[in-house]
Amino acid sequence: MKILVFEDSPNKMQSVNELLNLKLGHEFGVEVSMTIRTDETLLESDLMTKSFDIVLIDDDLGDDLSGNYVIQQIIAVIDSTPECKNLPLVYYSAGTTVDELKEKSAEFGKIPCVSFENLSDYIFDFLKKKLS
Repeated sequence: MKILVFEDSPNKMQSVNELLNLKLGHEFGVEVSMTIRTDETLLESDLMTKSFDIVLIDDDLGDDLSGNYVIQQIIAVIDSTPECKNLPLVYYSAGTTVDELKEKSAEFGKIPCVSFENLSDYIFDFLKKKLS
């Protein structure tokens, strides 16, 4: 299972990756591979050359880069790339409330919004459904 992650603290995602590998490996014999990006510079290349099962976007990517901007860029690529059309996106944050994330992302339709604290459970449930 391949996950593309936009996160300014890659070490935070390592623990999520390890937990998912333990749980999914034990239950389904599946390995999770995360590609972690701190900005959107390789976005188009990533989406065109790799097949991701889900994309995770942190709200605050540091250096004045917002997750909202990254979502706009992802949607622009998806709109011009039919094979990426149904790529699931998840907007998350450790410091922004879920309600605030929903407000920020409302213009994009119904993108699931979760707290960082609940992110690994959300991803596990999502991938479990995909594997079942």
